[in-house]
Amino acid sequence: MIPGRKSCYPGWTMEYWGYLVSGLSENKSPSNYACLDAQPEWEVGDASGQGSKDIYLVEATCGTLKCPPNVQNREITCVVCSK
Repeated sequence: MIPGRKSCYPGWTMEYWGYLVSGLSENKSPSNYACLDAQPEWEVGDASGQGSKDIYLVEATCGTLKCPPNVQNREITCVVCSK
């Protein structure tokens, strides 16, 4: 997974691209960053909420990240590649 990109490096195959997501830092349980497909699929009935954790889009903050190419408060893209 490569954050901040929508394409893979030469010689790699793109599996999908999407948006960087994570849980809120205020939540009691820890979370990781993940790349959520730009066109996600789900199944009916998956939203029971039992044992689930909400995920949120990660937005850029200039100063922490270089702007440009990032844009303040804009969602961060990501790509999943394989070789």
